[in-house]
Amino acid sequence: MALSEEEKDLVAQALQLYLQQASMQLPPASVQQLVGVAKGIISKLDHLEDAGTGGRNKANQPPPGISEDWFAKVCQTCPNLSPTGCTDKITVKFPGKCDPILKYERAKAGVR
Repeated sequence: MALSEEEKDLVAQALQLYLQQASMQLPPASVQQLVGVAKGIISKLDHLEDAGTGGRNKANQPPPGISEDWFAKVCQTCPNLSPTGCTDKITVKFPGKCDPILKYERAKAGVR
């Protein structure tokens, strides 16, 4: 996923406006935390292209936070795996916490 420079600028401007409003309503320490988060977002926007797969199909490699073992034993047969990667909302937010992986780990540990 690549954003154009115009899109990146729009997000940066929106964050700037948000920080201006927050600085009028929040204590300075909270605003400083938000500034750090905003800088992180801008940094991620600058590196979105780097996070791509280099032309490879995402379905053939583990998503971030998913081990090779989980990917080979669970994800390859999971219906939530698409050519763009995992579509399970839980896995995207909390890698390794989806039901199929949890069930696999329980079975591997001998817990029912």
